[in-house]
Amino acid sequence: MRDASKASAAFGKPSLNTSAKEEEGSSSHYDESLVLDTAPNDIFRLVQELRRCLAELGVSAEDVKDRNRDVESWACLIYGSMSAPSRTFHDVGHVFDISRGADCIQTISALFHDVIYYTIDGGLSTAQAKVLDGVIVEKHDDSAVSLSETICSEDKHVAMVVTVFGFNPGQVLSPFKGLNEFLSAVLAVRCLKETLHDSYLLRIAACIEATVPFRKADENGRTPLDGLHERVCKANADMESGLTEFQIVLAIQRAADLANRDVTNFATKDHAQFLSNTWKLLPESNISLRSDGTGHISSFVIALKKMLGFLENLDPSDIYGSYQNEPSDDVMRNLTERARRNISIATRYLRVKVLGLSLIAALAELTGGDAPLIMFVRGMTVDEPKDKHSHQNMKKAMKAGNGSAEQKQGNSRTSYIANFGTVQRTSSRRDCDEEVYSLLKCGRKVESKFDLINSPVAAYLYGILGDTMCDRSFDFCACPMDSTNAKKLLDSLPPDDVAFIARSCSRIVLTRAEQLIGIANLYSEHCPSFQGNHQQ
Repeated sequence: MRDASKASAAFGKPSLNTSAKEEEGSSSHYDESLVLDTAPNDIFRLVQELRRCLAELGVSAEDVKDRNRDVESWACLIYGSMSAPSRTFHDVGHVFDISRGADCIQTISALFHDVIYYTIDGGLSTAQAKVLDGVIVEKHDDSAVSLSETICSEDKHVAMVVTVFGFNPGQVLSPFKGLNEFLSAVLAVRCLKETLHDSYLLRIAACIEATVPFRKADENGRTPLDGLHERVCKANADMESGLTEFQIVLAIQRAADLANRDVTNFATKDHAQFLSNTWKLLPESNISLRSDGTGHISSFVIALKKMLGFLENLDPSDIYGSYQNEPSDDVMRNLTERARRNISIATRYLRVKVLGLSLIAALAELTGGDAPLIMFVRGMTVDEPKDKHSHQNMKKAMKAGNGSAEQKQGNSRTSYIANFGTVQRTSSRRDCDEEVYSLLKCGRKVESKFDLINSPVAAYLYGILGDTMCDRSFDFCACPMDSTNAKKLLDSLPPDDVAFIARSCSRIVLTRAEQLIGIANLYSEHCPSFQGNHQQ
């Protein structure tokens, strides 16, 4: 084991360890003419990567050429699966991102690991079902998916993957406990079984199994990677694959590294990018957000509350994995702490975002009912700071304190309503997280089809209320919104600010302008319940 730990120090380099050349396959057969200098499209890149990896695993140049049609079909299957309209984060770009700098086993595993997204894609495509024939039993009446009772006795390679995942024949497969990864691994192994040795197929299956995310150690302290090691040992014996203990340890370390690459977004130092990737995930599990701005307010609030609930219950120590000190304890601590900060910022951001949208939902409910979000919000935008690098400059300015962010940007906390002029709103900062406020005001990193890149209403409220008062009002963010909670939510907020936002919306939602102005006039008279709801 000591030797395996030392060998793992080379992990991440083109070759894991020169003393285990057979571990990766000799590259002496690799024909450089197979690799072109440019990659004009994703299918080309997939073909290029598959051919390169096969050559590095010992498949001769002649055999690679003989399998051109197979490689083409695999590339088209991967591309077709990951280019579905439902894929807004787990797309082809994602596999290229996590395979950058990876070894050939990891690269092949990365290319296949997200091919199946059963519930998000609405089941299997025709091409996927053809490769996975006989593996599962689909019950369309309740959408349950079960592993075939007989497939393990009929297909030794499927049996190997079943062992690696710790499943049993006839078992109902859960999308939250490895359904997608299992089917992706089976698809990969079935595609490659005539081309690669079983020992490589076993390691690919192990890599894909490790990408099942967010798992805890069991009651005895055994980590998911400890369990994977045991199951790979069993599959190795059952298949007579010939892997040594040394090679199995390397395989688990390789799998851990790929799994960590798969969730590397959690440890990014760019909080705006983390939120952008979070927003990319939203349409995958919320069909209503896949349209271009026509989703209703309630649908968006539901989606954000689901994401908020997930992040609030996610333990940062369950995101990254290590096996036999690979990666090291220091690296793991760093990854976990960076993930903790991203989750903290994202949960606060989402709570304030939900509050802002719930205020809009309350105004909608009291003036005619739920409506497309674009009707109320699309015309609203926080003023653009003068410098084009707005987010970075705002962030730097805020660190100086004493209101210097506003001074350096040449504005106070302001809500601009497009085409309707500017209304100045200055407030004390109270207990704001300045990073969260900056993200709300200046925006995430990447545009999305279903939401503004910044959050004018949420930024305005957060600047006025701070964390404590936002949390109190959050209790009234019912979804779907009803008239009772709508009134409670409006009463929980400063009346002048309710009036300001209602009046601003009246300039956008012309069909409800009269009712919105009525609400603005009512709250301009200073709702007496506000002091009671926010008594310190």
